[in-house]
Amino acid sequence: MQGDVVMRSAVIVRYGEITLKGPLVRRKMEQALAKHIVFRLGYCGFNDFDVVLERGRIFVYVDKSVNDAAKCLTKVFGVVSVSPSIEIDNDIDVIKEAAVKTVLIVSKERRIQSFAIRARRVESYPITSKDIEKIVGQAVKDATGLRVDLEKSDLSVFIEVRERSAYIYTEVLKGPGGLPYGIEGKCVALFSGGVDSSIAMWMAAKRGCEVAPLHMVARPFYSDKAFERAINVLKAFREWVPRKEFTAFFVTNYGDLLKKIVDGVKKRLVCLACKRLMLLIAARVAKEIGAKAIVTGESLGQVASQTLDNIYVISKGIEIPVLRPLIGFDKEEIASLARSLGFEMAMVSLPACSALPEFPETHAEPGALDEYEGLLTRLSQEAVWEVKSVE
Repeated sequence: MQGDVVMRSAVIVRYGEITLKGPLVRRKMEQALAKHIVFRLGYCGFNDFDVVLERGRIFVYVDKSVNDAAKCLTKVFGVVSVSPSIEIDNDIDVIKEAAVKTVLIVSKERRIQSFAIRARRVESYPITSKDIEKIVGQAVKDATGLRVDLEKSDLSVFIEVRERSAYIYTEVLKGPGGLPYGIEGKCVALFSGGVDSSIAMWMAAKRGCEVAPLHMVARPFYSDKAFERAINVLKAFREWVPRKEFTAFFVTNYGDLLKKIVDGVKKRLVCLACKRLMLLIAARVAKEIGAKAIVTGESLGQVASQTLDNIYVISKGIEIPVLRPLIGFDKEEIASLARSLGFEMAMVSLPACSALPEFPETHAEPGALDEYEGLLTRLSQEAVWEVKSVE
């Protein structure tokens, strides 16, 4: 590379549906996304960086490894994809030279026999994207002897030409997409630490909710390891939260409340009464913290308590919306997403709740819990919770 060609490393951050919003909402979301990128970089240990918001893109210039920064930013809600890149002048000769150098560097790291140039440019640039691909492709071919293969190339070199600069990169790392965290307001997530509730919480966060996890400590009916599993999942989820403080709510006396259900409710209705009590407690927490919805991990028909009839019964009269992000997912789809997100700890199986009846009600009548509503309301008022910070 000649001395007069100036390069610097940059992470290209792409976002998707934010661009479809009206001007005022779009600006608000873009600013929130940029703020979360700044937080995430600091969380990952970057101290000296610049975040530049341009039309349809955010460019991040870091003091350390651009590859590490790109990987770090794949855990920011609203980010569709990122690419570690080099920023250069958008003169076509500079672009050719930079592309040749990029291919030569990659060819030393791994064996490649073919390449493809993938270009896009702003409308004001005088050379079309197809012509950029032809011009740069010929330069790379002449300099390296590699063949061009647009179908199954060993290496794709991407070129993005903008008004003042051009960017060259060879990787596109997928982000979660969605909306910036918290942009839609706060919700309470009923959270056991199991895979369903964990992924439901993550999906609510992806759609812009600031989540407040609510965990029921159900000793002695449930394994002590349930609390440990929940803490481990929350630590993993903490990576996704662009807040200085992330707190969770733990109902410490839920075992006592559940015992009163076991003693006072028909056996086949214990699970339904338990689920409704959880919703009532969640509604109480939501009111206290100003949350706008409850999130649960229910998937339609997956277990006895999640049939449509039973979901109707436990939800009837709840004054706050209940969101069920997994309602159309099957078990394998949920598990696959958990593995892809690194939430394997949520998949640790535990012994079943000992309060589970041998023959639980699967299709309750609409008024099945009406006679117990007074009991469940009183129990919800007896719930005691503590708030813990998640590091």
